[in-house]
Amino acid sequence: MKQFIRDFLSFHRGEKRGIVILLGIVIILILYLNYSYLFYSPPEKIDFTSFEKRIKSFNDSIRQETDSIDDYNQSKRQNYFHTKEEKPLGIKGERFMFNPNQLPDKDWKRLGFSEKQIKMLDNYQAKGGKYRTKADVKKMYCISDEMYKSLEPYIAIPEKKPDSLATKRFVKDTAKYIPPKRELVLVELNSADSLALTKIRGIKAFYAKKIIEHRNELGGYCRKEQLMELWKFDQEKYDGVEKQVTVDASAIKKIAINSCTAKELKHPYLTWNMVNGIINYRSKHGKFTTIEDIKKTDLVDDETYRKIVPYLKLD
Repeated sequence: MKQFIRDFLSFHRGEKRGIVILLGIVIILILYLNYSYLFYSPPEKIDFTSFEKRIKSFNDSIRQETDSIDDYNQSKRQNYFHTKEEKPLGIKGERFMFNPNQLPDKDWKRLGFSEKQIKMLDNYQAKGGKYRTKADVKKMYCISDEMYKSLEPYIAIPEKKPDSLATKRFVKDTAKYIPPKRELVLVELNSADSLALTKIRGIKAFYAKKIIEHRNELGGYCRKEQLMELWKFDQEKYDGVEKQVTVDASAIKKIAINSCTAKELKHPYLTWNMVNGIINYRSKHGKFTTIEDIKKTDLVDDETYRKIVPYLKLD
């Protein structure tokens, strides 16, 4: 037994050398692990303060931008008449006495109204709308408070005189009021003003204004039937007024086709291509010898010629 233990615990020379080497390696590893932290600096602590400030500044700028957009939209809703497209109307428009029930589009424009607003006013009158008091003008959606304040002193709406008892007729059985019939009048279209036109039974202020505007565009009426060229002036409406109007064709303004410019030749019955064709044909072939020669341009058809010929002359 002793011999076994002695053999087990005894080492020969090579084994002793290996044990010494192994112990040396272990000691070296222990020393390395204990002192290796000296060669490494502790992890640096990151300061996020600056980054957080930048995030806060960015969020504040986004919030301010959102607020400014909301303020702009609110201001835009509250100041419909003060946008870049439509500047404050009460500043640049002319000021003169006017009756809104008989005012042509060009005079609305002189007052400072835009095309969009004038169209809204025309639609109101086309549907039978009428301004009975100044307050009725203020009620129009397209007229701002500032604009109305600047216009109010110049609005002149004639007061309607109450009908006298002598003009009122009552039905005995029903006691209902029957307004007196309007007497038929005879109005010459090329010389009548808006007041005279409204005396025609079936013609109100809106159509009186349109009749004058179309007369100016044409250079005068040569036929009563030209009234049907107006918007929604159909055959039925024409039949109702036909016996109340006359036309003095000698009053129309004629265009000299041998000396006029393209701008002077502009007319509702002629397209821009027709105007250029007539001017170019005259430049190439010389003056027209007859008015019918304009058909040689191959642009003016028979129907257009029939309508335009009363408005043309050679010289």
